[in-house]
Amino acid sequence: MSKQTYLTGSIIALSLFFGNASATMQLSDRKKPPTKSVPKKNTAQLDAQLRALISQLGLTGDVEGQDTAPNISDPIPQLGMQLFFSKALGGEKSVACATCHHPKLGGGDRLSLSIGVNAIDADIIGPRRQAVNNEIDIPRNSPTIFNVGLAKKALFWDGRVEQVTREEDGNVRTFISTPDSGFGIADENAGSTLVEALSRFPVTSTQEMRGAAFSDASTTEEIRSHIAQRIGDYGSEEGGLATNDWLAAFRLAFDSEQSAESLITFDSIDFALGQYQASFVLVDSDWSRYVKGDKRALNPAQKRGAKLFFTQAAEGGAGCVNCHSGERFSNDGFFNLAFPQYGIGKDVNGADLGRALLDAQPQNQFAFRVPSLLNVGLTAPYGHAGVYDTLAQVVSHYVDPAKAIEAFFQRGGACGLKQFSLNENCDVLNNQARENSQLALTLLQSSPFVAAPLDMAQQKDLVAFLHALTDNCTKDSRCLQKWIPNRRTVDPDNLRLNVLNRHKE
Repeated sequence: MSKQTYLTGSIIALSLFFGNASATMQLSDRKKPPTKSVPKKNTAQLDAQLRALISQLGLTGDVEGQDTAPNISDPIPQLGMQLFFSKALGGEKSVACATCHHPKLGGGDRLSLSIGVNAIDADIIGPRRQAVNNEIDIPRNSPTIFNVGLAKKALFWDGRVEQVTREEDGNVRTFISTPDSGFGIADENAGSTLVEALSRFPVTSTQEMRGAAFSDASTTEEIRSHIAQRIGDYGSEEGGLATNDWLAAFRLAFDSEQSAESLITFDSIDFALGQYQASFVLVDSDWSRYVKGDKRALNPAQKRGAKLFFTQAAEGGAGCVNCHSGERFSNDGFFNLAFPQYGIGKDVNGADLGRALLDAQPQNQFAFRVPSLLNVGLTAPYGHAGVYDTLAQVVSHYVDPAKAIEAFFQRGGACGLKQFSLNENCDVLNNQARENSQLALTLLQSSPFVAAPLDMAQQKDLVAFLHALTDNCTKDSRCLQKWIPNRRTVDPDNLRLNVLNRHKE
């Protein structure tokens, strides 16, 4: 079956702010703290208030696209899973997509700043992964792949893979823009979905997956061609893998007897990768069951937190819903929240201007994509550079950004983060950090941002509600296992990342 035929027969739904096996186990094993008895009258009143807010916002508990997403058991998502876990997609055969986006690490890597090809041990992922000479060369946190296929507008922290709708000559045109085409320009090779387009770029990044390989490649398309030829065992990369049974795997998945040259192109590779990632539909939470009518799905603290979340700050709430709206808890916009800046950044001063690097409008300075909050309890550390280890710290930032920024630097800035606490050179990551953070804060103070006037008890309630957005499958390692190759899953090149079977994270 061709790529186009499969697309025609499949309805695919198309974000990402908050990003291990141990984390999953901690959530599943965690005992709920004892709660004070709440009078039934008060609980009934709270339920009525929440029901009114749910009705007002038109919430149903279902996310658009969840029922039409690819099924992980289908042939092409299965092929995508094999590719996602293969280090053959890394230029130096040392990094797989799953290295930084593992299902048992919340769909990310549990690091503040990701470590790609320059890891000391390529087969260690998660908090124990270390960079050679402690040199960090990736400036941002790794977003989760959970529910990535449900995003409708943009992906990556700055939205550089974006669905654009524009009126031209009286006609409405929709297309996908990527770094290959340039901001706001259609990329004819992007594919039909955002997540498919997303899959085209990590393999081309020298720091993330490419490394020093393919020295003769001068364009991203040439890099992708090398990868396709390596997987397909033809052209200049023939014999590039000591073991190569990928042709059989592709023929099975696409139900085709085409030659490797015809069947194994990067288009078919990124399509399979996209189908695998789009199959991560994890939306069955305590909150969704509450919205659908199960009043017992939330405890009193979570209900109080939900009311705060959906109530405006001027009315005593937190106003979170202004940006984290809808069933996915995101308006897919871009916003400067002045989360602390540190690290190598994106310019000579170590700053990361976010969306402004693509679209230099004033409101885009230090702005990043508003993430979905579904499963946010699993995706620490938080922010574009992973500056906050806990949701409590995130909520505290919303209450008083200036105070939270100061607390970050009082903890040592980068040196206070778990990833860098034992790094003797950690203070290098603090160069210009205070100045850049202050600049982002100054811009925030002249923006529409309204601080949430919450006391400590209210902040705890809000955090409790955020944990109610966790899908129940993620609390069960056996459920998540269907997205991870097992001993019976074909390994076409013997380069599979099986790290969690060998290293307890």
